Amino acid sequence: MSELKILTLSWQGKDKLQELYPSLKASLNDINFKWFIKDNGSTDGSIDLINSWEDPNVIGIKYPNNTDTFAYGCNFLFKEASCNDDDFVLLLNNDVKFIDTNSIRKMMNLFKNPDIGLVGAKTLFKDSNLIQHAGVVFHMRYGMPFHFGANQKDCDIFSKNREFQAVTGAVWLTKAEYFRNICTTNKSGQFGLTEDYIWAFEDISACLAIKYNMNKKVICCGETKILHDESSSLKKNPMNKLFHNKNTNTFLNLWKGRYILDADDYNKSPKYNLYK
Repeated sequence: MSELKILTLSWQGKDKLQELYPSLKASLNDINFKWFIKDNGSTDGSIDLINSWEDPNVIGIKYPNNTDTFAYGCNFLFKEASCNDDDFVLLLNNDVKFIDTNSIRKMMNLFKNPDIGLVGAKTLFKDSNLIQHAGVVFHMRYGMPFHFGANQKDCDIFSKNREFQAVTGAVWLTKAEYFRNICTTNKSGQFGLTEDYIWAFEDISACLAIKYNMNKKVICCGETKILHDESSSLKKNPMNKLFHNKNTNTFLNLWKGRYILDADDYNKSPKYNLYK
């Protein structure tokens, strides 16, 4: 039987984990899961909090520092999770909150179609009805990815399942087989996300790999009800800004000319790439 392996990186995130845990737990009824949390040297009592839950399905890993990249950290957890190919892998930020109990199940149900390789989630900004993410599109002039619908009011347009080239990694579901084959040439020897990135574009690059290298569909599930306090860890430690040029060059070197500049297509038609 397949299992849901949830992978979360956390640094100084005790308050976030405290809010996430009950909402996540309520979303996992009747789902066989294990939640792996890599705590990157926090001094705020995060590991003590995780241990206090006394939940056999939650594995807190006390890591000595916060120097690893997002990609390396996720790949580390993927290895720790010992996934079988048919297991589900859910990348989950610590700064999200589920406001229903069906979002994860709805995302998993989309995989009944074997053509689907990855499912993301519509998310709203915390304490608002504004879209944080409803898919990722690519700028017509600059060619770089950005969130579709960001800061617009949630409405019917964003509440439908829709195919994109990419979705954000904050709440990001795939199969272990696909995750493992995103990148098999990392210098660390780990499989999964491309470790040449430093806290930017890892998730987008992975989506493109699943879509174009594995010929699988990427879907944003518009039926989810999830809040996201966007980039809360990076607000405390903005590593991505320090490496913006490097990450941009890495992304373009890997993918320029291989994806479609599609922002106008989504903006012009609410029916463009709807998934039924």
